[in-house]
Amino acid sequence: MSRHEVPTTSSGFGARARILLSGGKPRAIASLGIVLGLGAIGTLAAWSDSATATSGVFSTGSVDLQLNNDPGNPTAYAFASLTKTNMMPGNSVAATLPVQNKGTVPFSYTMVANSTSSTLAPYLKVLVSTGTSNGTACSGGTVIANNLALTSGGSTNVIPTGRALNNGASETLCFQVTLDPSVLTSEQNKTVSTSFNFNATTA
Repeated sequence: MSRHEVPTTSSGFGARARILLSGGKPRAIASLGIVLGLGAIGTLAAWSDSATATSGVFSTGSVDLQLNNDPGNPTAYAFASLTKTNMMPGNSVAATLPVQNKGTVPFSYTMVANSTSSTLAPYLKVLVSTGTSNGTACSGGTVIANNLALTSGGSTNVIPTGRALNNGASETLCFQVTLDPSVLTSEQNKTVSTSFNFNATTA
């Protein structure tokens, strides 16, 4: 019996090599490479970073309204220059009063006049301005309130709209109180006391 030998030519080896290289394992490795590639992308997407900002210090300011360097609270400032006795019809008295912001923040202030019970109160008329005083009348400046009658046993809104005052600033007000020329003779020998109450709130 004759033997059939398998050719051992280089072309046969090359064919086997081509078969091996085109077999399943190279494709599996390539597929594995794709899977690993997707895994790497997922890991990159999961990376993260963070940062923290620490705030500065928070502190409260102060509202401090003073009258001629006097707190006026709890003891009222004695506005002694705005006093007059033995007034006659048409007489007036005037005096200035510095309003100061001694606090750390701007504020707006208002003011009311509170009077004791007296029939004389409505005959006393108040003027407030930013002008100057000669002891009898205010002159110059801007008139803030004019010819306001005091209220017997009650309050009169003299400065109802807040006036702005920056911290460290001051404003001098001139007060003038006049006895109405038409005051009745029955009001002779009457008295009335008035307090001017200021209230400041942050701007």
